[in-house]
Amino acid sequence: MKSKILGLIAFSVTIYSCNKDFLNKYPLDSINDGNYWNSEQDLQLYNNSIYPTYIVGFGYGFGDATIAPYGYTQAAIAYGDVITDNAAPNTYSKVAANQYISHLTGGSGSGGWNFSNIRTLNLFLENFRRTKIPTATQNVYGGEVYFFKAWDYFEKVKLFGDVPWLTNTLTTTSPELYAPRTPRAQVMDSVLRIIDTAIAWLPAKGKEITDRLNKDQALFLKMRIGLYEGTYRKYHTELNLDGKKFLQAASDACEQLMTGNYSLVKSSNAAQAYNSLFAQYTYKGNSEVILTKEYSESLQMGVAFSRYFAQNLRHQFGATRNFVDEYLCKDGLPISTSPLFLGRDSIQLELQNRDPRLSQTICNFGTYCLAVGVSQGANNAPKPNIPGLSGNKCPTGYRLAKWFLNDPVDWNRVTNGMQAAPVFRYAEVLLSYAEAKFELGQCDQAVVDKTINAIRDRVGMPKLLITAIPTDAVLDGNYTKYCAYIPAPLLREIRRERRVEMAFENTRWDDLMRWKAGRFLEIPVEGMKFVQAQFPTVKINTDVYLSSGGYLLPYAKTLPNGRAFDEKKQYLFPIPVEDLTLNPKLKQNPGWEQ
Repeated sequence: MKSKILGLIAFSVTIYSCNKDFLNKYPLDSINDGNYWNSEQDLQLYNNSIYPTYIVGFGYGFGDATIAPYGYTQAAIAYGDVITDNAAPNTYSKVAANQYISHLTGGSGSGGWNFSNIRTLNLFLENFRRTKIPTATQNVYGGEVYFFKAWDYFEKVKLFGDVPWLTNTLTTTSPELYAPRTPRAQVMDSVLRIIDTAIAWLPAKGKEITDRLNKDQALFLKMRIGLYEGTYRKYHTELNLDGKKFLQAASDACEQLMTGNYSLVKSSNAAQAYNSLFAQYTYKGNSEVILTKEYSESLQMGVAFSRYFAQNLRHQFGATRNFVDEYLCKDGLPISTSPLFLGRDSIQLELQNRDPRLSQTICNFGTYCLAVGVSQGANNAPKPNIPGLSGNKCPTGYRLAKWFLNDPVDWNRVTNGMQAAPVFRYAEVLLSYAEAKFELGQCDQAVVDKTINAIRDRVGMPKLLITAIPTDAVLDGNYTKYCAYIPAPLLREIRRERRVEMAFENTRWDDLMRWKAGRFLEIPVEGMKFVQAQFPTVKINTDVYLSSGGYLLPYAKTLPNGRAFDEKKQYLFPIPVEDLTLNPKLKQNPGWEQ
């Protein structure tokens, strides 16, 4: 059974209602006294409050809190790409424009440099063996905490590189508070060790308590950790670290997940097969989703996602032309060489004869509209609200279709919306396996067939044949200009498939970082071809600004020199200045010094 996490919301309600004096009676500073750590329920209740910290889905309530240091909203799975080359928010991202300075203005523990959750996890690990229950039962809850600790440290290493590895709770006099950072290699070895412990201790899929973690979800996290660290080490040669162990870990985890428990969800209608996967109330029984976050109407535990996504209120963003251009035509050729490509003289033309996922990810005019007769604030259909029109802006004209749930009932629930969020998806396993096998020198046609080609088959796209990989001078040229390397043609296509399939699922930033491809952010941000007849009231050079080719330029006035990426510093984030002052042994990441 999929871990829907619906029950976890109920568990959290239990903590605050049926046992509502729990947190007051047992604050973290005193929870390790003799009145706790006595039963399985104690371990379960403790962990229940941890689940929502890491398995966030679309967030909670209004879901408009921002995630530091990235600056996108709590529904990171849908909005994380707004800081990447996939998207352009109406107000440009300071992270993407190399204007991030929050380390200078934020206090201690800001910008992601916060270890309070690690303290919560370590407190559990210091005490859970005290419970008077069998060791095997203790291990299940210990496996949950090791899963979350591995996830937390993985995120911290992505942000900062070297970070303090903490194995116990600290006091104000603990020497660890004034110690230097633990080297990245040592931290990641520890992360790999504890995720392996989580895999060993967690129950097999179907054997877990309803809505709690299982072994497969830990394998998925191990896959992400291994692929990220393995490729980061390969392309960031300045680290002088070998990533093969991590790539092999990723490959092994994928193989364990590819043994029959999961499969891609298919449909007889290729024009809907992909998009419909992301507009669901539940993933119970879904063969593709490994971990989800679901919501409960009866408990009034929901989130304002579907309403505000339909209105394009959060970030008011659109996809970029660079992203749209990477989709192949339905003959399997890039738009630069396919005779099927009809050009970009209008969005209607350029979406024709393309990979069916394009028109299920980006709205053509008149598609993915609010229901007839329903007014839900700022509509963005049948045409996008480009600058010059009223309502929430879609500055590129490429309005997002992915995640659009066409249900006025859910829009009217507002903060009690129930659209479910798939957190771990099997398609990512296939993509990661293909990439890990390539990086290990082991990707043959058989691997491609059960990964890339299985994903393409869902939408009726031609198979990728490693003996006949199409050329793509445009994409290769971008790699040459912005990355100083051209990946092998097969790797280029694996990466293309990942960008297309995982678009707007918050994987793109990590991909750019680990591939050492951050300068892709410098590719000029353009939108669709502006057709005056389609927007007769919009004024050129007043409401909108156009490139020499006639494409929308969302940042012509606000960011006239374009986005920038400084490779000497931006692959890592800075430590807050106040923390450097409190602990002189901490050294700032390169390039972020005052």
